[in-house]
Amino acid sequence: MRRSPHNAARRVQRLGGSLSVTLFLAATLLFANPGTAEAQATFGCDPGFYQVISGQLNAFDPATDLYYPIGGQNSGYNGMGYRVADGFMYGSQGGQLVRIDANGTITQLGSSGVSGYTGDFADDGLLHLSRGGRDWVKINVDTLEVTSVPALSGNFGVNDITNVNGKFYGVSSGGTLYIFDPVAETVTNGGQVQGLESTGAFGAAWSTSGGNLYIGQNKGPIYQVVGYSRGNPQAYRVATAQATNSNDGGSCPYAPPPPGIRDVDGAEPETAPSTSEGAAAQAQWNQEYEEQQEQAYEIEDAGLGQGPSCDATVNEDRLPRTSVSANEYSSPTTIFSSSFDGSQEWLVLSGSWEQSGGDLRQIRDCGYDYTALLKTPQVENFRYEASFRGLAGVNQGGLVFNQSSELTRSGAMVVDLANGGSVIRWGTYDNAGYYQFIGGADVRTQGTDTIAVIQQSGVIQIEFNGEIVGETKTANPGGYVGLVSTLSAVAFEKASLTALPAS
Repeated sequence: MRRSPHNAARRVQRLGGSLSVTLFLAATLLFANPGTAEAQATFGCDPGFYQVISGQLNAFDPATDLYYPIGGQNSGYNGMGYRVADGFMYGSQGGQLVRIDANGTITQLGSSGVSGYTGDFADDGLLHLSRGGRDWVKINVDTLEVTSVPALSGNFGVNDITNVNGKFYGVSSGGTLYIFDPVAETVTNGGQVQGLESTGAFGAAWSTSGGNLYIGQNKGPIYQVVGYSRGNPQAYRVATAQATNSNDGGSCPYAPPPPGIRDVDGAEPETAPSTSEGAAAQAQWNQEYEEQQEQAYEIEDAGLGQGPSCDATVNEDRLPRTSVSANEYSSPTTIFSSSFDGSQEWLVLSGSWEQSGGDLRQIRDCGYDYTALLKTPQVENFRYEASFRGLAGVNQGGLVFNQSSELTRSGAMVVDLANGGSVIRWGTYDNAGYYQFIGGADVRTQGTDTIAVIQQSGVIQIEFNGEIVGETKTANPGGYVGLVSTLSAVAFEKASLTALPAS
């Protein structure tokens, strides 16, 4: 785990699937308060989402959706931001500027100039505070100099902001993204955020390496917002916190996403780092992300499956992809919907498949990419989904689509469960039929799980149990769809294919 450049005294790390908050007392910083000198522990610039709820500071563990209290209950404070220069949080408590240390202890420093609840630090180290955008000020937390910023002031209804590569981002209660540039002193309407399950106050916001923007709705959902700099912001739900009426978020913008939170758009940042520290942190996250993909999501494909009921598979090149003649549809049209009642719509390409008890089952558990194709017309724009469960505790089923022919899988796409069902991954077969990983996300199975893919004009959205978990593209849209399983016996309970018009 990457450590802070400033002698972190606290770090938040995931151990054994849970989050452990560990104090390091060796590293402390000394700050002068009026008439006193007090040693206080600092926050490390490590992966972690901090949230203050009605005066109680917490570390949030997205892997378990649990809170871990830090220190005791205080009078409510808000507008909290992480200061890279010294490792403390700062915020506003009833018009007073406060410093929060890694023990949850708060120290009043002086007037903040506004009883603010919307705040974070700019790249120049000044704390920006406002009331939803109104009465905007910036504060030098060392000298307590408060400066009004009328150019950024307005009734935007933004309950928290976070610094992503030099600019502040926040989402209004109505779901509008606002972009505040503290250097140019401009405010930009970044567009209506798509993918939000509902509107309402977004009281917490966080940023991480990868140029990532995360927002927490007071109702509980936590989203990553991509496209925030391009005028087409899209939200992806990545965790669920507790519902609250008063909360605020803080994080080190140079740390990678905490364990349990996926980086929906990958490590490559949407916006370029605005500081040298940010550039160094981004380079490190690129390397860490690549290592994570290699370790967490790779499952060997083709040629290595062998077990008591299976012969060893053969590593062989496949035929190239053939041309596709996909039908066009002017409105959504159901092509197939079944709970597997014994009809023969499925063409078995590999594995041992049987229809039994209303399920379509693939009963071998020692081979890779066992496939059954749906014998319907080829489609290019569609929603395709299936619900399935593991027959022996391991659920590694999924969907194949854009397959040009029953004779070859070259150029097709596959979305399936891996790592015992704890990861959803998406990839493609190259022109020789070998699997190439594209992306993945950690998931939580529910016994019977549902994967859906929505493809329009070559853009693919991936859903797991009703939540969007990723997006990718294909250069080969169109073809047949089917079902797959890898190293597991799987029962598919139902499937449906709906043709869509081109977007």
